[in-house]
Amino acid sequence: MDLTLVEYEAALRGMQLRTIDQYELMAKSAMAQRYAQHAKRANERKIFDKNRALRSLNHHGNQNKPDKRMLQQASKALNDYQVNFTLEK
Repeated sequence: MDLTLVEYEAALRGMQLRTIDQYELMAKSAMAQRYAQHAKRANERKIFDKNRALRSLNHHGNQNKPDKRMLQQASKALNDYQVNFTLEK
């Protein structure tokens, strides 16, 4: 796989961000487990409220509109991009 320096740095940064997200998820899981073990009356909704998450997911008011200039730049950059597949024997 041939990568330019910019693509390599972007991939490396993406892997680092994924690792940070995994640590954050582990910390949240540990806090939820601690709450569930030590609460006198543990409540599932205090750990995660599925209904509230679904309402926020279906609510379209908090979505940002895409930036037209950035979409045009991305479209222009990917205009000449072609994937070339080669078969190995």
